[in-house]
Amino acid sequence: MAKKIKIFSELILGVATAFTLGYAVSIKPAAACEGDASGQTNCSEDSVLISPALDTEKVDDTYSDAAAEVKSEKNINHSYFLAGNQVESNDTVKGLAAFAGNGVHFSGTADYAAFAGNSIVVKGNIKNDLFVAGSAVEITEEASIGRDVFGAAASFLIKANLNGNVFVSGNRLVLENVTIDGDLSVGFDEITIKGKSSISGKFTYNDTAVITGLDNLSAGETVTYAGAKKNAISFATTLTDKLLGILGRLLVTIVLVAVCAKFSKRLLDEFCAKSSWKYLGLGLGLLAVVPLASIFVMVSIIGLPLGLIGFAAYIIFAYLAESVTGGVVGNLLAEKVFKQEKMHILLKYTIGIVLIELLTLIPYVGSLVGAISTCFGFGYLIRKLFRQPKKATK
Repeated sequence: MAKKIKIFSELILGVATAFTLGYAVSIKPAAACEGDASGQTNCSEDSVLISPALDTEKVDDTYSDAAAEVKSEKNINHSYFLAGNQVESNDTVKGLAAFAGNGVHFSGTADYAAFAGNSIVVKGNIKNDLFVAGSAVEITEEASIGRDVFGAAASFLIKANLNGNVFVSGNRLVLENVTIDGDLSVGFDEITIKGKSSISGKFTYNDTAVITGLDNLSAGETVTYAGAKKNAISFATTLTDKLLGILGRLLVTIVLVAVCAKFSKRLLDEFCAKSSWKYLGLGLGLLAVVPLASIFVMVSIIGLPLGLIGFAAYIIFAYLAESVTGGVVGNLLAEKVFKQEKMHILLKYTIGIVLIELLTLIPYVGSLVGAISTCFGFGYLIRKLFRQPKKATK
């Protein structure tokens, strides 16, 4: 279990960060506007969406880019994040290549790759593992994957010979003249095997799948699962739901940070580690008292509106609590671990939120992490909302 969580954590972190960078560009159009001689500001649609970092020169120290139409060809000596409507990459990335967009087309080289989008085409060289999630995913015959493939897609087409294990799920899987040196573990409604394909290891699939062309496949061992063995697919489903939950929370957080920029920054700047227990206690008390108080007020007809408002505020603040905690944690990591005090505020919130969400996946410990995160965030948010701004003391 811990190994699977570690594997998928890289995918979730990369994808979530890439989505955040994409939204950040679209939220802040003023950064791309220029003033003319008369002092007026001219902002075209293209200027809002085209990232200034995307030029013909190779930038080795670029960590992230976002634009409407991304065509990138750089030599990156570390991990690289890209986001846009259409992403075409021929980059050489010595680290994790994490790309997100409506369309993602990768023909470059990377140590690890994590792609998310509507239509994804992989035809490049990935030295280690590939993590991919989308509506339609194609791994072309030109692609080279050095190790394992983890994926989820409504339509999954594999044409490349693969060196490691493959774990994929979705609606429809097509294997077309492929050789897989490891195991193939799938969970699909439909499986189609075209041409001659072979699996050196074990072929594991759900017994509810409709398979076409099974005679075209040779495998070291073929196993169908049902009942208790479906736990493997339920785990993948849990991770998918968690990923969607993270992206939803990030979207809400991004919008609120953009709208309430000063307050969002104040939440990070004014955090005092010595007062953490106070915030935690305040949050725990409010989480227990507010629902009871709202019910008590709602008993009377006159107090019904107030009680409903209390419940609504309770739900909103409880949902935002984890985002607040994530921002604080991300800010601490940026300053103390990454030594990047000027890191973008959205990236700080993203790192913290994703880290907390991943920790909640750990059995037993995850529930405690979630409870502490909610209590602390609730108390800290309320404290800062009803308290005059002051200079942070760390």
